[in-house]
Amino acid sequence: MLPYALEMIALRRMTPTAFGTLMALEPAVGLLLGLLVLSQQPSPVQLAGIVLVVIAGAGAQRDGARPSTDGTAGPGAVVVPPSVLEPR
Repeated sequence: MLPYALEMIALRRMTPTAFGTLMALEPAVGLLLGLLVLSQQPSPVQLAGIVLVVIAGAGAQRDGARPSTDGTAGPGAVVVPPSVLEPR
């Protein structure tokens, strides 16, 4: 219950991108705590899994600005005229 409450407090104080990046690192932090505090030894498959989860989470948090056709683009977005998107 406490970790969830702390995550909600952090979410209110951080940008969604920064929060998402930290959440992507959460499995790696758990692995390190298990290694240091509990002396657990992760297997190579578990290490590979952690790496893949962290990469996927970090990749999902990249600025994925999508083209906008209505002129209401957010920061970093590309405005594309509708004529460019029409099929030929």
